[in-house]
Amino acid sequence: MKIKKLQLKQIIQEELNIVMHEADEGEEMMSALEDVPDAAEDIADDILDRIEDLAEPSGLDPAVLAQAIAALLTAD
Repeated sequence: MKIKKLQLKQIIQEELNIVMHEADEGEEMMSALEDVPDAAEDIADDILDRIEDLAEPSGLDPAVLAQAIAALLTAD
């Protein structure tokens, strides 16, 4: 079976479109992954602020309260 030049161009164009679409999706994913460290830092800062707010009225050291919370979260 012979493939005409026009058919070959169409096949190549379709494959190129698929590859380009996959590349765009990969680029979006990598961009989202780059934001993860900043988001994690923001979350950690927010948690630390909340722990300090909780510790203040009781007079507890925020570090001790943070350790207690971490122990509760990681307990089986």
